[in-house]
Amino acid sequence: MITGQIIEHVLSAYPKDFRSEGLFPLDPSSSLGMCQHWRIESSKELFCLRRWPVGQPSRDQLQFIQAVLWTAMYEGIEFVPLPLETRKHKGFVEFDGSYWELLPWFDYFDTETETLDQKRFRVIAAMMSLAQFHLAVSGFPLPDPPASTSLHIQSQLTHWRDWVTKRFTQLNQVLLESRSNPSTLEEARLAKLGLTFLSQILPLSEGCLSLLTHASWLIVPVQPVIGNALWRHLRFDDNGVYGMIDFKEVTVDNVSLDIASLLGSATASNSMLWTLGLNAYQNIRTLSEDELFMVRIFDQTLLLLEGLQYLSQLFLEKRSWTELQQNEIIRRLEFCISRLENRENKDENRTIA
Repeated sequence: MITGQIIEHVLSAYPKDFRSEGLFPLDPSSSLGMCQHWRIESSKELFCLRRWPVGQPSRDQLQFIQAVLWTAMYEGIEFVPLPLETRKHKGFVEFDGSYWELLPWFDYFDTETETLDQKRFRVIAAMMSLAQFHLAVSGFPLPDPPASTSLHIQSQLTHWRDWVTKRFTQLNQVLLESRSNPSTLEEARLAKLGLTFLSQILPLSEGCLSLLTHASWLIVPVQPVIGNALWRHLRFDDNGVYGMIDFKEVTVDNVSLDIASLLGSATASNSMLWTLGLNAYQNIRTLSEDELFMVRIFDQTLLLLEGLQYLSQLFLEKRSWTELQQNEIIRRLEFCISRLENRENKDENRTIA
């Protein structure tokens, strides 16, 4: 258990202005991640304290993430959460078996009540900000060639083959058993959602495998990317994006990974918003035909594998979740199902320009 004394010890590594005058643990249900977060009120301003899971990430990976954020900030990108420096000019504290970071605080942003005009403005602003971030870190020095196959596509292809050959059958059987004999109402609801989701994606499985196989051979530019660029991670004001959170999955890949992830989570089945967002991105950074093709592939595979990941963790791996986290998983599964229900309409109406 993390005590206030442990947190105060961590904060003592920072200048006095950053010491806590108020400490509030954040609800983990919205992130479903293994990190722990606290809102820190200091005499200076608000901060977010993050504790990484024990053993994750490696020191090299954490330093890589922070170096990418520092590069973006150096190139004029002010909306990234660059960790604060300790008194010894380090970007993190190592204590109690974990890495700790003190980050800028970005207020939660509620998009539930936004108008269509506000949504248009924010989608355009979000994609322009993403393009600006990609350009800012495009020169980051990498040991690998600046062009290669997509590692994320390779990983997805491996996972998808595993699902097609055996895991679909395993999951379907467990879901049927859970629907017939649920231990809780939540399990019954999740099993029903899972069976609906499977019924939607099974007809797509062979086509998805073929697309991933083709994409796995494409040679495309690679650079640092966010790896988890999602609508819920953005913070807006009247001028556009003023903050992005959650850079925990920064990796090296093609920018199409971030574009598909952000556009899919932002626009759902709205082809008009999709086109606006993609055009806004390309007004700053032009995409090649191969990259546009990969955006379309990622748009589908990220959605399918996200839902399968939740169902696998719940029903195959038997990972335990709190009630709040289960409710968040239900919300995300319902969003995946809704997007798939509108997939044919999107494919007929959405254009890539």
